[in-house]
Amino acid sequence: MSNLIILPMLLPLLAGVLTVIIRQYRREIAISATAVASVIAFTLAYFSTEQIFVINFGGWRPPYGIQFAGDFLSLSLSGISLMLTSLILLFGLHRPAAESIKLPFVLFLLVGVNGSFLTADVFNLFVQFEVMLLASFVLMAIGNRAVQFKATVPYVVINVVGSWLFLVAIAMTYSLYGTLNFAHLSLRVQDHGMTSHALLIAVLYLLVFALKSALILFMWLPKSYAVLSTENSAIFSALLTKVGVYAMIRFATVIFSVHAPITHNLIISGSIFTMLIGCIGVVAYRSIKYMICYQIILSIGIVIFGLATDTQAGLQGAVLYLMNDMVIKSLLFLLSGVIIRELHIRSINQNHGLIKHYPALGILFLLVTLTIGGVPPFGGFAGKLMIIKGGLQDEAYIGTVILVLSSLVAMYALLRMFLRVFFGEPLSEKRKQVHMHQYLAMTLLFVLSLLVSLAAQPLLDMISHLNVADYIETLMNGGER
Repeated sequence: MSNLIILPMLLPLLAGVLTVIIRQYRREIAISATAVASVIAFTLAYFSTEQIFVINFGGWRPPYGIQFAGDFLSLSLSGISLMLTSLILLFGLHRPAAESIKLPFVLFLLVGVNGSFLTADVFNLFVQFEVMLLASFVLMAIGNRAVQFKATVPYVVINVVGSWLFLVAIAMTYSLYGTLNFAHLSLRVQDHGMTSHALLIAVLYLLVFALKSALILFMWLPKSYAVLSTENSAIFSALLTKVGVYAMIRFATVIFSVHAPITHNLIISGSIFTMLIGCIGVVAYRSIKYMICYQIILSIGIVIFGLATDTQAGLQGAVLYLMNDMVIKSLLFLLSGVIIRELHIRSINQNHGLIKHYPALGILFLLVTLTIGGVPPFGGFAGKLMIIKGGLQDEAYIGTVILVLSSLVAMYALLRMFLRVFFGEPLSEKRKQVHMHQYLAMTLLFVLSLLVSLAAQPLLDMISHLNVADYIETLMNGGER
């Protein structure tokens, strides 16, 4: 059964190759492949609470070979990424055939994303990052608009710098510890202790993942994501920064936990700063896409704050909130995409009165607003509550207060947008069509977010099975316990 964990990577890869060869039914192939792969990933995630699934490629046992490992964290995030992509592609079903040229690169991006979730080797994590980033470069650059090219340049430069720093960190890691396998590296780090060289390596990894996740170093994100198409912006917002967050969680809990007394303060300071920047952005801007982009930055700060509390409650809350945030941010970008691309409303400088002609769109937007604000019983509530509990247990009172206030600011900004866009006198009586499959995709995304909240306790029980000692032991034994 362990061999099945390769399918969340393999199916998108095969579908990507197939969509290059076959020009017809590209979108249908992509939707089917990602939907099937998501069911497999979720099924494996359910059983992973009893057994961590491990693949030793080539039969080489650690630390000598490439190893993939699927626990509840990696498999559930992989399943969510596949499900989201399937629904986002369903949302764009009406797009002209000419736009389907991007589909293979969306699928190749998924290969890198899921490979990052499933790998148990630092160098292979770098490789998966590069697969993901190369596909994202193409998706950003494809188009005839000069603004896309201008936005691609800083995005590429920042990520190339991040990749270079990642390689430097890997070289230093192998030089000091002689291994790159997660489990073996964790044991070597514990044996080696907290020296200045070891601390430098840990801080360098934090810097790399901060670049990838827009923690503190956020400048590239709004300009890059604001020029993307609706579907691409939804995929990027749901997946790319979240891979950096996942890597930070994995490294902080499995590999460099011995450095927690020092890195703890760095991470918690970074998360607070990021939440504050997110708050400023969502209030200061009137451009809808820029406001949504800063919502991403704010949520990154919230998730990392849960990790930074260094408590079980905070970590569980961070994972649960991350699951919901992947879903709700993709939905938020799809909603804003309909408003911007289909209805041609780009700012909130004046009222637009859409509620008269698009009541369903307004209801969905309001529900997303309440979810992001953490209002019970919606998807953002349970995870945020656990993070607040972790903050109080860690006595990080300033960060906890900022988290609560930032949630209110995020909800205020979206409520302001909701009132400006949907209420007032309509500027035009001319109605533009919003397709049924668009409503279907957005509704299913909201239902998925709501399920995260309604199933919060079972999910927290599964997250509680994430045991670092068991993870290390299972990997070192090659999957045998």
